[in-house]
Amino acid sequence: MYQELNEEDTAKKKWNQAFIPKAILLFPPIAFALTFLKINTDKSILDLLGFLAMGGLLASGGVLLNIFYPKVSNEEIYPYK
Repeated sequence: MYQELNEEDTAKKKWNQAFIPKAILLFPPIAFALTFLKINTDKSILDLLGFLAMGGLLASGGVLLNIFYPKVSNEEIYPYK
């Protein structure tokens, strides 16, 4: 019985210790969403999600191009040096 309570107390302590980093990670997206909706009063949550999805697609497309585009050496670009 005591061991179960001790394990539960340890889990709560670990969660509370990690609360500040969690808050730091969650604050910017929440602040962005609130200011987006405050400034653009005619927009809905779906517009916000579409805006974020488009940004995510553009960023992931850039990352994928960087990964899959073959690396070109300087000799191939400037063969006559």
